[in-house]
Amino acid sequence: MRTILALVASSFLFIPLALAEQGSIRGTLKKVGDEIHLKSHDKSRVVDISKDFAFTLDSKVLNSPNYVFEFIGDITDSKIVTKQAPTIVAGDDELVGMLEKKSDGSLYIGDQKVKFGRTKEIYKISFDQKSKDSFLGKNIIAQGSYTDGVFEMNAIILDDLISANTQVQFDIPQGFESDPREFIVEEMAKNIHSQSPVPFRAPIYNTKKEIYPGETVLVITLSGRQGDSPSAAGGHFTVGNGIVQDDLSIRGEVSNFYFEGPKEVLAGNTDLISYFGHFIQGQQNYRPTYTLFIYGISKDKLKYVRDYLEVENHKVRTEKGLEITPGYNCTTTSNDALREVGIKGDHRNFFRTIFDVQNLSLVNPLRYGSRHAGTEGTLNTLRTISYALSEDPEHYVPRAAFNSYVKNFTKKKRNKKLGVKRVDYLFMPQTPSARQIGGMSYDQPIKEGKKVIDYDKKREARIAKENKAKEIMADDQSTQEQREWAVEVLENEVSFAEDMRRVKEFLNKTID
Repeated sequence: MRTILALVASSFLFIPLALAEQGSIRGTLKKVGDEIHLKSHDKSRVVDISKDFAFTLDSKVLNSPNYVFEFIGDITDSKIVTKQAPTIVAGDDELVGMLEKKSDGSLYIGDQKVKFGRTKEIYKISFDQKSKDSFLGKNIIAQGSYTDGVFEMNAIILDDLISANTQVQFDIPQGFESDPREFIVEEMAKNIHSQSPVPFRAPIYNTKKEIYPGETVLVITLSGRQGDSPSAAGGHFTVGNGIVQDDLSIRGEVSNFYFEGPKEVLAGNTDLISYFGHFIQGQQNYRPTYTLFIYGISKDKLKYVRDYLEVENHKVRTEKGLEITPGYNCTTTSNDALREVGIKGDHRNFFRTIFDVQNLSLVNPLRYGSRHAGTEGTLNTLRTISYALSEDPEHYVPRAAFNSYVKNFTKKKRNKKLGVKRVDYLFMPQTPSARQIGGMSYDQPIKEGKKVIDYDKKREARIAKENKAKEIMADDQSTQEQREWAVEVLENEVSFAEDMRRVKEFLNKTID
């Protein structure tokens, strides 16, 4: 009898699991009492997240009602049980197909009516009509949400780019296939290639082993310089992971280590479609991108990297006073995470490390504890310079880091050790708009980086001076002396068009 009762009791314990469906679900987050609720299109569910990752649902995440999150786990009518942090996506759903405009001006993907969602001016330019028109007549993947039967798109990328499918034909630049490594490191930096409007994807290492659905992918991606903002000429770097789908597309994400700013980026795991194609946050709005897809890295290694970077994203979201420094940024955190699982760039190879010229700076006492030193004050500036001189640029400069991984992931011996089957390189051009085209970011912090920083400081000082003059002229309480100063400043004011021309000329000459 006792055995029967035990069996009956245990069967009741397993009923919730039996009713749960393993999968993914999207929605917005909200704190309700002591519970966290995920509100999806059909209902609200309680989020039950493992203790190891409860910290990732911090106050910043829970007070971001305009962001949609995707959770993976066991889903019931009332609960989602998950063992990992969510991914930021650009909407509840996705559509794939050709974007077409009808004679009445309405937009469709197949039989579904669609419209463009919210955008925003960043540096006076938004995802504009030129941007929208650039996707007409093309096969796209769109992320968004349904409103009154219309699919409102918030992010777009061209179809077949983020994919393992080798049957898609691309216009590959001459010289790439003969020596991919040399072309990426040396030729892609030239404006003629980095500013090209033509995307392409091609292998840079290939064992000829077939890539199957369900296989894991390591994602390493570099965003180039912005064409309208010298302060963003250093680029952006991040890593992530993905899984090959049945149609060979890649469903993936990157760990987007990003500080709060006008682009409304929320630091955290961000879906690839949203990361590249979001109308406000997406990298393609502002600059071209360069990406590696590495097939064959173990799932455990990729999970470790994801979990490692959760801590850094949480810090960026919640720690006040935290700032980007040469020793603490998107590149250093990504490098550190990959190194934890034995994935290294060329700069971390044994002989390169032993005979590194930076070793000479180890005797400099200012180097120690300089990782988080900023540029405020003479001492911090000296410590920051000491850090830069003691570390390889590949550890803290986006482009230098990316090229370092390109060098190692084109080597048979190193790829064999990691179980790599194939490595693809993807170039995605900047989305057309009124914003002028960016290009490759700089890789030399002293020769190029310092020039850019000095130029940007002078430019920002001039703009601040012009804005102050406008405020004085608009203020009825301004003195005659102030007005005379303001008039003199505004007589020499640089127009937006002229400012952009100067920025373009400077960046194109300095970084090429």
